[in-house]
Amino acid sequence: MLTTVGLPLIPAAFIISLALRASQGSATVAILTTGGLLSEAVSGLNAIQLTLVTLATCFGGLGLSHVNDSGFWIVTKYLGLSVADGLKTWTVLTTVLGVSGFLFTWLVWLMI
Repeated sequence: MLTTVGLPLIPAAFIISLALRASQGSATVAILTTGGLLSEAVSGLNAIQLTLVTLATCFGGLGLSHVNDSGFWIVTKYLGLSVADGLKTWTVLTTVLGVSGFLFTWLVWLMI
């Protein structure tokens, strides 16, 4: 299916996981659901490729933490931030970390 769409496996893993994280809030659910959705697509990969797909999936699950995420509330309440400040700091931070990790993972994928 991914080949007919023209989306390489690494970006697909990241985008699916990121979209699930943004829509329902849980990184755990996003990562596990993405793994299930991509299980057939990764069945023929070697160990290094599987590791990189897993990393891309996990970095997608890291980004876009917002009010649906319990971690967002832990951080904002612990640090005494307002919701707006939490969105400006925590959400941006998790998204930058997720995208940075994904870009590094994709770079490694292209080199192997």
